[in-house]
Amino acid sequence: MPWYEHIKNILKYERTYSYKDLKNELKSIRPNLSEGSYQWAISSLVRDGDIIRLGYNEYSRSDRPPKKEYYPLYSGLASELKNNIHDRYPYIVFTVFETVLMNDFLNHLIAQNTIFIQVEKESSIFVFRYLQDSGYRNILYKPTENEIDLYWSKDAIVVTNLISEAPLRSDDPHTIMLEKMLVDMIADKLIRSTYSKAELPDVFQQVQDRYYLDRIRLLRYARRRNRENEIKHYLEGSTVERVAT
Repeated sequence: MPWYEHIKNILKYERTYSYKDLKNELKSIRPNLSEGSYQWAISSLVRDGDIIRLGYNEYSRSDRPPKKEYYPLYSGLASELKNNIHDRYPYIVFTVFETVLMNDFLNHLIAQNTIFIQVEKESSIFVFRYLQDSGYRNILYKPTENEIDLYWSKDAIVVTNLISEAPLRSDDPHTIMLEKMLVDMIADKLIRSTYSKAELPDVFQQVQDRYYLDRIRLLRYARRRNRENEIKHYLEGSTVERVAT
């Protein structure tokens, strides 16, 4: 058992803890570690469903069966792209999404994958040129829907701009967050064209049944993409945990 899991013997059910509270409890188990070590331990506890994030700076250990934090299982090509871009441009902000990730929630599965590399606006052209020079094929740069229809091929790589204020993981900013995925499924025309919109109610229901969903983060990004009302519509049709907004 990892050392930090011993915190489960300390935390009390139904009590709310701040990040500082959790860090102090971890320090009582293993003092003199770095700040990053405690942050990583807390992120791991949330990811594994041992503690639940209620909202900004609020955590708890619930007596209900815990829901895990969503973490995507990338294809080999997507993982390779993520690692190669990070190695080449370690300070560029980008995130990776691929359409087959939606198969975790869709009834009609996506057979032909498309990988989206979403990069901060000032740097997206450099990433596109780097991938071209590295020998990757089937790369499109900020294509329109018509261009996708004309030039798309299997395992196409699409480089687009990352929307500002998009939610990113503090411990792994290149791995897409569930809240971002849900909003992009509705707001991004290219992603939206790859599945049937009729599946969205079931998608939101499945997400909430299986994973922890940060409603504050979700709605903040939805507002940024002018999709707040749509997201609320789908949330109201699912068993979303109501947290303060």
